Amino acid sequence: MRTSLWKNSSFLKLWLAQLTANIGDQCYSFALLWYLLQTTKSGTALSLLAVPEMVAGLLFYLIGGVLADRCNPRLLMAGTDVARIGVVLAVGVMTVFGARQFSFFLAAQFMLGVFSSLFQPARTVALKSIVPLEQLSRANGILDTTFRTVRILAPMTIGLVASAVPLSTLFFVNAGSYLLSVLFVCTIGMTKRTDSGPASKLSVRQYGADIATGVNELRQNRSLLSILLFSNLGYLVWLVTYNVGFPFLAERMEQGNGSTLAMLMGFYGVGNLLGSLYMSRASYSRHLFVILMGWVAQAGGFLLLTAGGTFHWIAFLGAAIAGVGGPLIGIPTVTAIQLKAKDAHIGKVYAINMLMFTFFGMLSSTLGAVWLGKLPVEQLFLTSGLFLAALSAVGLLIEKRNQTEKHQSFDA
Repeated sequence: MRTSLWKNSSFLKLWLAQLTANIGDQCYSFALLWYLLQTTKSGTALSLLAVPEMVAGLLFYLIGGVLADRCNPRLLMAGTDVARIGVVLAVGVMTVFGARQFSFFLAAQFMLGVFSSLFQPARTVALKSIVPLEQLSRANGILDTTFRTVRILAPMTIGLVASAVPLSTLFFVNAGSYLLSVLFVCTIGMTKRTDSGPASKLSVRQYGADIATGVNELRQNRSLLSILLFSNLGYLVWLVTYNVGFPFLAERMEQGNGSTLAMLMGFYGVGNLLGSLYMSRASYSRHLFVILMGWVAQAGGFLLLTAGGTFHWIAFLGAAIAGVGGPLIGIPTVTAIQLKAKDAHIGKVYAINMLMFTFFGMLSSTLGAVWLGKLPVEQLFLTSGLFLAALSAVGLLIEKRNQTEKHQSFDA
């Protein structure tokens, strides 16, 4: 009989570390957006906040992947959390003194993006060393469910707290949450990896060689490469549909206003949570198939949203259905990396996956700038839904072929 993950003290400590950090991150995001809105009165400034983090990801995810495979992931996670404490404390102090230098906040976002790019591969590597292989999917599902639950529930509580204390207090709360995360992470017990990377000094040449081994891992592992490609290709349309399509649809709906957009995003978030709860209990071995089912749900939701301007209840239903697909895509992808990549390459393969996600996300944002306001929003949802449906159909054909080859090889 399998031991419950909640009886695994190392997993419990990692979960507590992520829970406290997630709550703190929500405090930071709320406080930063509200502070900059009050000081800049600029929607353009707010839209630029995501750019430094994307750039940091492009520059540092591969570095994070190499370090996660070479170093002790527990120490790497603790070190990046300590560094993030310094950044959020600096932001908190600047807000206390009423700083208006927008460039400072962009720089802070870049630094947080750097440390996140180092933390995430380390956490992916660490999880495999503290959880039995057969429980990796459930563990990833629990961490994902926790993140999505905090993202839905925390803003309401934070809003009440922010009305009673100075806004800068929330930045210091975030610093305290990272401190708790460090304390939990440092007490995690980890098994030694038998397949860990070489302990040679990391020179520029060796760094390049390490990246080459990660790329070569994917070249030799066609199954894992297919998973990464199909889990990320859909983001070519997803980001623009969510970030641009949802606000324009809310405006298009009769008497649409900020509350309409909040409801659309809220239904999407509820769908996310339901999908994540399902994945935390599901048992599966066909990772690509589950990922494609996630894109099918996204496609169905987006196609329903094409009628949202006329039938509001269909818009909310479509948003919820699309939301269910998110965890069906993200959780199997991370689990597949942990199970299918060699231990010495998990961090690098995860980093390559995140680079692909960032690349397609930036392309999607570019498409949004081209589309913005030039075509009816219904066409955006229709085009995105059809693209994801076609992507899923091609993926299912490839997945069926892979399964056939696998069975033939087994029979032989």
